[in-house]
Amino acid sequence: MSSPDPEPQPAPLRRRTLLLGGLAGLGLAAAAGESIGSLWQSGLNGRPRLPRRPETGPVHMQIVAHPDDCLYFINPRIARVLAAGAGLCTVVLTAGEADGRNTWNTARLPDFAGYAAARNTGLRRAYAHLATGDTESAWDRTGAVLDSGQQVEICVLRERPEVHLVFCSLWTNLGRLTGDFTRLLALWEGRLDASAVLPPTGSPLGDGPSLVDRDTVHASLLELLDHYRPAVVNTLDPDPDPVVGERLGAEQAGYSDHIDHTAAALFAWDAVRARDDAAVVESWRGYYNRRWPANLGAADREAKSRALNVYAWADGFDCGEPSGCGDRLVNGPGVGDTYGIATHPRYSSALATATVDDRTRPVAMRGLRLCIEGDQTWDDLGGPDLLPAIDAAGPRVVAISPEYTPHREGHLRDVHCLDLRSLEWTNLGNPAGSGDLARHIGPPAIADDGETALVAVRGPERGVHVRTHRPGSAWTEWTHLDGPAVHDAPAAVTAATGPVILAATPEGLAAWEHRDGHWTARELDLPHVGGEHGYVPTGAVTAAAAPDGRIVIASRSAGGADVVLHYGLGDTWTPTLLPLTGGILPPTVAVSHDGTVAVATDDASGAPAVVTLGVAELEDGPADRMDAHWNRGDIVLTRRPAAAFDAAGNLTLWATAADGEIYTTASAPGVPPATTWAPALRQGDGAELW
Repeated sequence: MSSPDPEPQPAPLRRRTLLLGGLAGLGLAAAAGESIGSLWQSGLNGRPRLPRRPETGPVHMQIVAHPDDCLYFINPRIARVLAAGAGLCTVVLTAGEADGRNTWNTARLPDFAGYAAARNTGLRRAYAHLATGDTESAWDRTGAVLDSGQQVEICVLRERPEVHLVFCSLWTNLGRLTGDFTRLLALWEGRLDASAVLPPTGSPLGDGPSLVDRDTVHASLLELLDHYRPAVVNTLDPDPDPVVGERLGAEQAGYSDHIDHTAAALFAWDAVRARDDAAVVESWRGYYNRRWPANLGAADREAKSRALNVYAWADGFDCGEPSGCGDRLVNGPGVGDTYGIATHPRYSSALATATVDDRTRPVAMRGLRLCIEGDQTWDDLGGPDLLPAIDAAGPRVVAISPEYTPHREGHLRDVHCLDLRSLEWTNLGNPAGSGDLARHIGPPAIADDGETALVAVRGPERGVHVRTHRPGSAWTEWTHLDGPAVHDAPAAVTAATGPVILAATPEGLAAWEHRDGHWTARELDLPHVGGEHGYVPTGAVTAAAAPDGRIVIASRSAGGADVVLHYGLGDTWTPTLLPLTGGILPPTVAVSHDGTVAVATDDASGAPAVVTLGVAELEDGPADRMDAHWNRGDIVLTRRPAAAFDAAGNLTLWATAADGEIYTTASAPGVPPATTWAPALRQGDGAELW
C-alpha cells in the first residue's frame, strides 16, 4: 500500500501574472393588512454609488437565488479562489424568506424580514470565515439605487474589500399572504408582472420603488456585470434533470431542483448572453446533487461543511444581530445528510483538442464563443453562442447552442457540429426538438475514425441518442439506443471493435458497442480495487483508446475524490486506483501511440494534478492502490484540463485558470509533467491554421 497522498496546499493565483494586471418583526396578521408601498420604513438619501470594483485580481461573480446557494452548490470552488486571492461578488436575487420562521417550530409566528436578515447575516459570517478565518470580521453595508431603478444592499468585507455581497431581496413567498403565485420563475415567464422587495430587518434598504419587474432584474444584472467585469460567472442550473422516482424536499414539479434556483439561472444566463464578456461561465447543479453519489474528498467536505456550519449558526455565537446570526433550518447532523456531500459543475468540459492537417490545436469556450488558439489571439470560430460543453475528435467539434426564453415551448438546446477543415457549421438539432423536453439534453460526445463521425447525447428520457456521418453522405437522423438511463455526458471512443459509447448510470456504468451495423447495450459490472464488483463512478467518465484497441476509462470513485482507471474491452476490465485527496472535476485521460497514459484533473486546492504511467501497468490491475505521483501545477483551475500526445510522444496540457485565461504545460517522453504553467498564447509562437 502506498503512503497517503500529501495534503495539497492552496495553489496561488500566480499573483505576479494574474493579480496585477423595516419589516422588522413583521407578523402574519400585520403584513396581511399592509399595502406593498407602505412596507418601506426608511429612505435612502441621494443615489449612493456602487463600491469600487476590486482591482487586486480577477473577479468571480456568483448569481444565485438564496443566501446559501453558493455555499451548497458552488463551494468548495469559492473557498479555493478566495484562498488564492481572487475578488468575489455574489449577487443574491431573493430575500429567501420562506415561511418567515427561523425555526422548525411551526407554531411560532412568522417574521419574514427577520428570517431574511438572519440568512444574510449567516452568509456574511460564512464569507468572512472563508476570506479571513474570523466569522465576525466587519462588513460595511450600504444601500444603493442602480441605474435600473432597483434598490440593493451592498456589503463589503472591511479586511478584504475585494469581497462583495449584493442582496436584491425579491419577496418570492409573498403569495403565502396574498394567495398569489409570486415565485421568481413566474417573474421570468411573465406570469407575474412584478415582484415586491422585502427589506430584511436592519437592512439599509429604504423608501423607493417597491416593485421590480422582469426587465428591471435583467437591467440590474447587466449593470452589475458591466461594473464588476468578472473573469468568471457562476450560475445555478438552468436545465435541472427531471425528477426520477420520489420527489424530494423542495424540488419543483418535474425537475430535481428548487424553482427559484432554475429561475435565477435563467435570469443569469440571459444577462450573461447579452453582456458576453466573461471568459468563463459555468452552471452548478442544485438539489440533483443528492441523486448523485458523493464526490467530495475529506479536504473538500471539511471546507464546505465548515462554511455551512457557520451559515447555519451552529456555533451559537452571539453576533449582536437581534434577528439571529444564521439560518437555523440548515442546522442538523452535518453537511453530509443531503446535497452537501457533492458539488458538480453542470458542464465543465469547455476545453478540448482537435486535429487539422496533422496538427493538434486546443479549442475552447471563451465566454459563449468557440475559439481556437491562433497566432497571437484566441480566434473566434463563428457559429452560434454556445454552452460550455464541447467535445472534439479529429477535425470536428460539437457543442450545444441554447435559447433561453420565458415561453417554455420556445426553449432550444440544439447540438451543432463544426468541421475545422471547411469551417462549416451544421445544426444537428435536438432529439426532443424544442420546448421543455429539449432542456434535458446532456453535453455531447463525438468519435471520428476518419470514415465515420458519431455524435452522442443524452436525450429527453435520459437515454442515449446518436447521429452519424460518412463522407459524401448527409448526417443520419437522431436514433435512440436501447439501454439504461444515464446520469450525464456520454463519452465516445473508437476501439478495436468499432465505436463505443460509455456513460455513468445511477447504478454504475454502461456501454453501447456498434458491431455489424447494430448497437448493443450492456451494463458494465466493473470491478473495483480489492476485487469487489459493482463500481460506481461519481460523475461523468472520460475514455481514450489504447494502442492495442482496448479502452482506458477514467472516473472519480463514488464517496470521494480518488481517480480510478479501468482498462479493457467487452466484459474484461482491470481497475487501477490513483489516490487523490480532493477535487471536483471529472478527470481527463489521453493515451500516446507508445502506450503512455496521462490523467489530469484538479486537487483539493484547485491546482491541476497530472500523472503519467504506462498502459502495461494497467494490464493486470494492482492488488491495492497504485503509488500515484501526482504533479501539481501552479495555477487554480476553473475547468477540466485538456491533454494530447503528439506523434513523438510529447505531452501537452491546457487548462483554464481562475483569471479566465488558458495556460499550458508540456513534457517530453519519459519526463514527468511540468508543474509550471504558462499562458497558452506566446508572442511569435504558432502558425496559421489554414
